[in-house]
Amino acid sequence: MTPYAAHRPSSQRGMTLVELMIGATLGLILLAGVASVFVYTNRSNKQNELIAGMQDQARFALSTLSRDLTMAGYWGGMASAASIVPNTADDDPSNDASTATTAFPIANDCGPDASTGWAMQLTSRKTTTDAGGNTLTTVWPRRVEFRNQNNAAAVASIWRCIGGWRSGTDVVALRRVAGQATGSMIASDTSARLRAYHYYLQTNGVAGTLIRWGANDTAAPSGTEVPLSAPMSFYKYVPRIYFIRDYARTAGDGIPTLCRKELCPTRFRAGGDGESGSCGEATAAATASGLYTECLAEGVEDLQIVWGLSREDNGTIERYTSTPTPEDVAQKAQTAQIFLRIRSARPDGSYTDTKTYTAGDAAAFTPSAVVDPAGTPEVEKAKHYYRRVFSTTVYLRNPVR
Repeated sequence: MTPYAAHRPSSQRGMTLVELMIGATLGLILLAGVASVFVYTNRSNKQNELIAGMQDQARFALSTLSRDLTMAGYWGGMASAASIVPNTADDDPSNDASTATTAFPIANDCGPDASTGWAMQLTSRKTTTDAGGNTLTTVWPRRVEFRNQNNAAAVASIWRCIGGWRSGTDVVALRRVAGQATGSMIASDTSARLRAYHYYLQTNGVAGTLIRWGANDTAAPSGTEVPLSAPMSFYKYVPRIYFIRDYARTAGDGIPTLCRKELCPTRFRAGGDGESGSCGEATAAATASGLYTECLAEGVEDLQIVWGLSREDNGTIERYTSTPTPEDVAQKAQTAQIFLRIRSARPDGSYTDTKTYTAGDAAAFTPSAVVDPAGTPEVEKAKHYYRRVFSTTVYLRNPVR
């Protein structure tokens, strides 16, 4: 019988200190790599989110402004704004009054002073004297009006309803009607159905008048309008002023925003200044109308426009300018090149914008050179936003007469 074998120690043993240190080091390297990938991915996602949001704001702002400028001066197929009442450019005072002009209060308008209107002023008149002493009169439609950012006249001295305007940016105003008729009347019709208290161009394609509808959807204006023969169409009237405001929601929030003045036909409530008025207030009078601010895109720091002017209205671009005269814009403008400088919704403290941006005739802008106020948190400084300059060119297709 084989004797019992004595127990022998196992040949297995634990990790040495060197092996443990090597394993820990490799683990830390792997963990650092995973952390680096996470941080980089997170930062990349944040950057992509900010840039995508900025592009969405730019796309909407450019498309909205482009469409309005393209449509500027559209009067439902009419050949001339001079055939529309009110026509403040002629010498006949009877052509200056309609239910639209009499209903729209000057106090809620946007002219240069409290006694001057803007929203219903469709034409302008200029009288000069030539070398022979003859009086020359020029009449042009106010389809587009423009204020260059270097204009010495204050914005409020041209459009008093604009408040919070961002210094160094252009302002553009336009008038038109909607591209599609809201209602119509044929010879056999005795009434039309339109929205109560809204403003329309009533036209048969040859002549027209601005009207304000009555107290209900079937109540025609009570005042005497220009006699028009059927068939007639009714187009919503659209006067607008685009500008950059230096805040988005509340004064001092520091978010530059593309806004526009919009016509409120009913239940308008005026505020303490031009920017605090509101539209559609249930407690406001149904007959109250005025101009209120509608903001479109946040982060828009600059608006610049370069105009392409034609020679003798023949459609051939003669020159480009950022400083046209009012007559040039009204009579010769064929194209408008729009520049928008837009920044991201939020700053990124890990990013510093060292680029230089130029648009139109505005001075070059370098964010990293901006001197911020003392005590401003680092992440709030101008240099930590992403920025782009977006541009497009639109054609002003409608009559200049």
